[in-house]
Amino acid sequence: MARTNTSGRRSFTRKGSVRYDLPTEESTSITITLPPGSTWTSGLHWHETHTEFIKIVQGKALVTLGTLQHVYEPKDGVIQVERYEIHEWGRAPAEEEQATEEDLIVEEWNYPADGEKELFFRNLNSVVSDCSRTKPGPFMTMDAWIDWQILAICHDFDNYPVYLSNFYLRWAATHVILFITRWLGFLFLGIRGRYEEYSPKQVTKAKLQKKPEDEEESKDDLQTSQWRAEPRRQS
Repeated sequence: MARTNTSGRRSFTRKGSVRYDLPTEESTSITITLPPGSTWTSGLHWHETHTEFIKIVQGKALVTLGTLQHVYEPKDGVIQVERYEIHEWGRAPAEEEQATEEDLIVEEWNYPADGEKELFFRNLNSVVSDCSRTKPGPFMTMDAWIDWQILAICHDFDNYPVYLSNFYLRWAATHVILFITRWLGFLFLGIRGRYEEYSPKQVTKAKLQKKPEDEEESKDDLQTSQWRAEPRRQS
């Protein structure tokens, strides 16, 4: 499939659904904006090699952490998502938003700050954009092709979708599904999780050349950011 070089883009927009603004040189955070009426969610998932931080900049977000849910606002500060903790977020229900017409704006960043989050969103959005303009072939639907591509990207960038509720069965099922789809896709369809056309060289280079002192600096940032609001259990 022909790929568009998007490595220089600073944002991606799916009209009426979501906008992603990518990190600047001074920041490692991704800014995600959901317009009123958007049904986009991050999907229930977990990370194994990164701690994630979520900050509500504007509006209200319904955030799931494990078996708990809570509506967060800017005044609640930074939400810390531990490794292996399943989580999801999206716009709060209409009754919680009180019919607000403002955008929901959320910042996300990871520790360690190794560039993987930016590469994940770059490859994900570029794949979706290119697939919408190119036919995948006679033996596969567009939705199936996009889903396969997304699973390969999840495999390569520490993003594990939830399929089962039990921790051990969930871990095993997700790892097996991602492994099989990633390598069968590569062997028979040429699908990969990372494409040069979508990935800025400086981000990839920074990830490969990350030094021990950079890790220590990130740990200092982690210690000053630790905070969790009291969530509520799902009903």
